[in-house]
Amino acid sequence: TVNICSQPLQIIRADEHCLQFLESRPAEYPWADPVSCAQKLKSLAEEPEMHEEAGIDPDRLKEIAASHGVDLIDHEVITLLRAFGQDTPS
Repeated sequence: TVNICSQPLQIIRADEHCLQFLESRPAEYPWADPVSCAQKLKSLAEEPEMHEEAGIDPDRLKEIAASHGVDLIDHEVITLLRAFGQDTPS
C-alpha cells in the first residue's frame, strides 16, 4: 500500500518493466530473486507434486508450502513462475 496525496492505494499488479527492475536488484528485493525464492522451498523437496513433469499449480504450491510452515507471498510465486515455469503451448 502506498499513499498518494493522503490517499492509500494498494498496488495489485506490476508491469514487465517493474518486474525486471525488481529482479535486477535481488539484494534490495529478495521476493524478486529466483534463487532466494527457490531456497525457501527446500523443505518441499520430498513432496511428490514438486516433481510432476507438468509442473504444479501456483495455488497448490502455496498450499503445500503453507503446510510445511513456508509463507510464500504472491510476488514470490510470480518470481518462481517467471524463472522456472514451463511455457504452455498456445
